[in-house]
Amino acid sequence: MLPEFQGSDMARPIGLKAGFRTPFVKMDGAFASLNAVDLSVRLVNEMLVKRVVPAEFIQHVIWGMVVPDPNIYSIAREVVLGSSLDNRIEAYSVGRACATSLQAATNAALYYHAFPEELSVTLAGGAESFSSVRPVLTNAVAKYFKSLAAKGSVLEKLARLLKIPVTKLFPIPPSAREYSTGLTMGEHCELMVKEFHIARDRQDRFALASHRNAVKARGEVKRWIVPLAGVERDTLVRDNTSLDQLAKLKPAFDRLGGSITAGNASPFTDGAAALYVISPALEDQVKPDAYLKDFEYVAVSPKDGLLMGPGKAMLRILKRHNLKWSDLDYIEMHEAFAGQVLSNVDALNQPEYRKNQYGVEYDPGTLREEVLNPWGSSIAYGHPFGATGARMISQAVAYLDQSNKRLALVAACTAGALAGACLVSTGRRPEGDVARV
Repeated sequence: MLPEFQGSDMARPIGLKAGFRTPFVKMDGAFASLNAVDLSVRLVNEMLVKRVVPAEFIQHVIWGMVVPDPNIYSIAREVVLGSSLDNRIEAYSVGRACATSLQAATNAALYYHAFPEELSVTLAGGAESFSSVRPVLTNAVAKYFKSLAAKGSVLEKLARLLKIPVTKLFPIPPSAREYSTGLTMGEHCELMVKEFHIARDRQDRFALASHRNAVKARGEVKRWIVPLAGVERDTLVRDNTSLDQLAKLKPAFDRLGGSITAGNASPFTDGAAALYVISPALEDQVKPDAYLKDFEYVAVSPKDGLLMGPGKAMLRILKRHNLKWSDLDYIEMHEAFAGQVLSNVDALNQPEYRKNQYGVEYDPGTLREEVLNPWGSSIAYGHPFGATGARMISQAVAYLDQSNKRLALVAACTAGALAGACLVSTGRRPEGDVARV
């Protein structure tokens, strides 16, 4: 997190410019032939054409992807080498599951805190291609193929193959299970919604609101989307879904008593997104749209709710800046599942939970779920893991700019019971008040 600033000792926030993204497309859809590097390179090339930031100012690239691809060892560097960027630009890859490109942006901010005099811009982003995910070999088969390089005749090598049980020859589908718990995120979220008594109807209503908000914001969001492979807008936002349609969907993770469905969860998605992080010394030449004021990364115990981290991260930031929920103009909590967001909302509104589970004694007022995600979130847009954080920050910056507002707070849960949050400010002061941040 950034240092805890107070009064006149406040350090300079780091400048941001809203970036761009590809349309977000359902896995195995229009982007099925494109891997994460392809998506990223095409996005970056379009950004260079737009020249929102002159290419000569871009001196760093921080980029990430989450699902491993054995052919891609350093996606950040491949983005530089594959695009029209100068191939002498340094780059490195990051990974923090669903907050990967959030991490990319905050890493850039930390760099400029250390070197504020540098005249440069960092391109921070990420991508995901679920269409490119491949099954993996069993340990027995993998060991066999490695042994082919050893000495031995063709017959000896064939004999070793025949010793492998038939059941071990079939590839293993990629697992979405947490290594430490053996449960998927959806199964963990089912435990959370049962603990907080989040009804199915409430989850469906929240999911419906995400789609409706995304539909209303489509004209604004379109400005930041670059067409790709014949697709000009997000393909997962539903114009005509309804509560009746959502109610007909069957539970996906707990078939008997569950309430999480494909309709109130984010889908696997292909896409890429990026934004610009600006050094303080360059602000006279590249004017920021907003500023990264603060950020926080946290962990919670999986047994207390794998996806309960966003509330903790947001609460710490609010306390640090003496902010109430009502002080914020834009709040987005990444929607892995509607039930995950609503569980965090209910936890944040409970003083005992804030104190005992989050370890924060601070009352920011009541968080009303209807104020969340006013331009929609991941249930509507989809969730390309490596790109979601950059989408969220850019969307927050764009919202503040378009509505002439001041403060935004975004947060995302991740695998491993982690979470991250960012406070974004335009620097504007509310009428009749003195800005606290």
